[in-house]
Amino acid sequence: MNIIRKKAQSVPPALYMILLLVVVYGLLVNNYFVPKNFANILSQAAPLLVLACGQTLIVMLQGTELSLGSAMSVVTVLWIVLLNNGIPMIPSILITIIAAGLIGLLNGVLVAYGGLPIFIVTLGMQNILKSIALLLSDSSSVYYEHPIFRTVAKGTVLGLPLAVWLSFLCFGITWVLLRKTRFGTHVITLGGNPESLTLSGGSIRRSTICAFIYAGLMAGVAGFLLCCRIESGNPNSGNGFEFNSVAAVLLGGTSMREGRGGVGGTIFGVLLIQILKSGLNQVGISSIYQNAIIGTFVLSAIIFDAFLKRRVEA
Repeated sequence: MNIIRKKAQSVPPALYMILLLVVVYGLLVNNYFVPKNFANILSQAAPLLVLACGQTLIVMLQGTELSLGSAMSVVTVLWIVLLNNGIPMIPSILITIIAAGLIGLLNGVLVAYGGLPIFIVTLGMQNILKSIALLLSDSSSVYYEHPIFRTVAKGTVLGLPLAVWLSFLCFGITWVLLRKTRFGTHVITLGGNPESLTLSGGSIRRSTICAFIYAGLMAGVAGFLLCCRIESGNPNSGNGFEFNSVAAVLLGGTSMREGRGGVGGTIFGVLLIQILKSGLNQVGISSIYQNAIIGTFVLSAIIFDAFLKRRVEA
């Protein structure tokens, strides 16, 4: 019985919902179960998966990083601006990703040394980054012609777009980082029991700052993938990604209260959100109602997960 309870607790709530959605959409949408459809879903989910990998670390610290979506917007605009000003492709990519990492560093320092709540710091940074994106782009989309955009977004390897493989790579790196490194152990310990981290010789401040830097770097990569998909730099392109990344992490089973969970479940949360969004488009639901439906669905899934955990622990 104990084994059954542990298995029930380890199953992400998103997995149940994914199975339900696939069945429902399979009945409503013609040719839903074709490989091309699932490849498109994975391609559209790639930026969110990368962003959610970074968000997972912050949620494990019992916080939410609200500036990641805006950081993505800055990355898309900054990259195109650099290219239009003659900066070569590889250096421009590195500069934008490093810039996103520096945003994470600033957030981490403010939280670790300023003693400020994660919510307040990242909410303030979100608004600052939105203004920066608008200033860099002159409040409109910026463009640059180059084959790299379509290569990353549409070029396939073993039947899947390159963007999907890059997101899987980030997922794998994050999984190894959390489960196989000392830093990952410190993040897990810091979220669940900060006092024991200090007693074991770890640094709360250093671990916090490194977690934010990593989240920022993931926002940089996610912004790169998003820019390749939309083939432009848009100051509003990252709007909503911060909410979806938090939702994906929570649906994946990571707890904001105990610092428990991991990126293994996050991938299911990302797939759930993208399958839901893609299916709503295919069914023909107006975009006016989609956010409300997604928000309701996510909230229902989290409540359902809390109900299951109470039943298991009873």
